[in-house]
Amino acid sequence: MFEIQATLAIGDEKMGNGFWEKVLRVDLTSGTITEERVPEEIWKRYLGGGGYGAKVLYDEVGPEVGALDDENRLIFSTGPLQAARQTGAAKFTVVAKSPVTGIFGESAAGAGWGVALKRSGYDALIIQGKAATPSYLLIHDNTIEIRDAAKYWGQDAFDSSDQILEDSGLEKASICTIGQAGENTVAIACIVVDKHSFAGRCGLGAVMGSKNLKAVVTKGSQNVPVHDQEKLNGINKNIGKTVHENTKDWLRLHGTPFVEVGCDADGDTPTKNWREAHWPEGAEKLGSPNYTDTLNAKPHGCAYCVVGCHRDIEISEPEAYKMKGPGPEYESLGMLGNSCLMDDVKALSHMNDLCNRYGVDCISMGSFLAFTMDCLENGYIKPADIGGVELKWGDKENMIALIHDLGNRKPGFGELFADGIVPAAKQLGDKALELAPHVKGLDLPAHDPRAYFSLALNYATGSVGPHHERGNPQVATAGFLLPEAGVTEIVDRFQMENSEFVAAKYQDYGTLTQAICHCKFMLFGGYSMTVLLDSVNAITGWEWTMDDMLQTAERIFTLQRLVNVTYGIDRKDDTLPAIIFKPSEEGSRAGKYPHDFDAALDRYYDLRGWDQNGVPKQDTVDSLGVF
Repeated sequence: MFEIQATLAIGDEKMGNGFWEKVLRVDLTSGTITEERVPEEIWKRYLGGGGYGAKVLYDEVGPEVGALDDENRLIFSTGPLQAARQTGAAKFTVVAKSPVTGIFGESAAGAGWGVALKRSGYDALIIQGKAATPSYLLIHDNTIEIRDAAKYWGQDAFDSSDQILEDSGLEKASICTIGQAGENTVAIACIVVDKHSFAGRCGLGAVMGSKNLKAVVTKGSQNVPVHDQEKLNGINKNIGKTVHENTKDWLRLHGTPFVEVGCDADGDTPTKNWREAHWPEGAEKLGSPNYTDTLNAKPHGCAYCVVGCHRDIEISEPEAYKMKGPGPEYESLGMLGNSCLMDDVKALSHMNDLCNRYGVDCISMGSFLAFTMDCLENGYIKPADIGGVELKWGDKENMIALIHDLGNRKPGFGELFADGIVPAAKQLGDKALELAPHVKGLDLPAHDPRAYFSLALNYATGSVGPHHERGNPQVATAGFLLPEAGVTEIVDRFQMENSEFVAAKYQDYGTLTQAICHCKFMLFGGYSMTVLLDSVNAITGWEWTMDDMLQTAERIFTLQRLVNVTYGIDRKDDTLPAIIFKPSEEGSRAGKYPHDFDAALDRYYDLRGWDQNGVPKQDTVDSLGVF
């Protein structure tokens, strides 16, 4: 058994800013565990989450380091909000160089793990190297151990979570783990948190697997000191009531499946691998209220959350789909359902459960399957290439079979897509590559830029590639505005002329929430940027203005771009799949596509203070105080 224990003194607590100013670093190769002091100035400049993670990547992971190399860093980071028992404050962020894109990779999760790490006395955890044998990490206040995980290797993420927690001896601990996909370094592997939340995008579970790390178990008992607890308590109480009242009849009642029917009506779903604009009969079956009624769905919240947007579901029949646990979110419905023309919500829930247990990103999994259906229909791929499977649109049984193949990295489909959609498409030829819906190697999520033009720039220029939650500018058309950032009026979804401004402001907001580590869904309940600023100031005592907070978001986004520039990203990569420039002939977005894209990209670069190759200008870097 490979085991090492280090007991670290917590030391004198610095009162009143919501940070311990300490980071835990674990080198799995040497078994070395160290505690590093990180001064307040760093947190004030980068906040935490994806901000601090970007700084670590920029400083420590050069372009010569591969995503699955030992010297890639896997960074788990909290922010100031984990010091608050506030709705939406259970988030944490995982950062690494992505095996899907080869650039800045970031994904967020909730449940209770981020709070547990913060209460252990650390603001972040940096993991490097590779364990000689399968291992897991245990963090319990000032006791940290690297433990043997050989007996859990090969188990799925749910079963291993249960057994590791039982064997750890810690009651009510929180756990991040990987399934077989992460162990097999499948590029789209995700990190599973408490069997209920998922750091899904960018393949960070594969990075974890490449380090022979099965899980990280965390439990803490320390209260994080904040600047003004009384003021923070008042904010928490008031905003909790507001968010609950504004979301109880839709987001709490139905979760994200609530938007399925509306997205279809707007032409905002990826129907038939992005070829069609609408599929109303399928959307009705997949979305609420049918989803809620058929699956007996109930809300499941992360720590402190009053919304509970996640779903707990139960299926008793048919026997093949029998399950009880977390149900699919809208993105899973869109990618495994709409994109594949598969409308059986029970079968989809089973597919979602398989993805969760294997630990794979449901968005990319659905994308792979729909892309394969499209290629088979067009003759760009043969059944023999994917293990002899004749995969048709809506073919739920073969979809299920291929999910097993990828999770286990079996020859055929599993090996073809093991490194992502672009390597797979390149093996199939140029015509297949044209059908692959990706930006920078990351599959598009289930929202269509032809339905909301600001999404086009958001997807093309996003730090991780196309990501609906590192921007989400389409919500501006529904009245979820950012007046403090200058988005004061409902936005015309087919407006290209101002799309660069809307995209940039929502990108900054997404960057801010990922660095502060706060749930962006709180915006839907009336949680404004002003409330966020008041919360940060109550926690930190920094007395920030709104301009200070907005500039910090710009600083972090610029730093993330600079990370990507060092990895070779420039204007050539800020593009979209060809299908996005092909308008539908019918439906609510008939004839619409993000026209004059290059001109809009020029305006976006000007607004950001980047040159026309997409590289931040030195004046911009200096004025934002990036370094």
